[in-house]
Amino acid sequence: MMPADSLPDSITQTVDVLARYELAAPALLFVASHRPLAFVAGQTLYGLAPLGALLGVGSLGEWAGLLSEPSGAAALMEALHDAA
Repeated sequence: MMPADSLPDSITQTVDVLARYELAAPALLFVASHRPLAFVAGQTLYGLAPLGALLGVGSLGEWAGLLSEPSGAAALMEALHDAA
């Protein structure tokens, strides 16, 4: 399983912003309820990454890599749980 400490910086920053606005718990519920779709979301983000790069959103590839891994959603849930 991927430890939450090894998450890319852009994902860690997103978790920190969610925690700052006290949205980590709702985000955790969202990720937990949509966990079976994580692989599909990751593959979709891989397809959208070139468009995101043109629009200035360069972190889509990192999100795609995280969600495409079998333990990626669990690592994201762990990071959100620690931040909540």
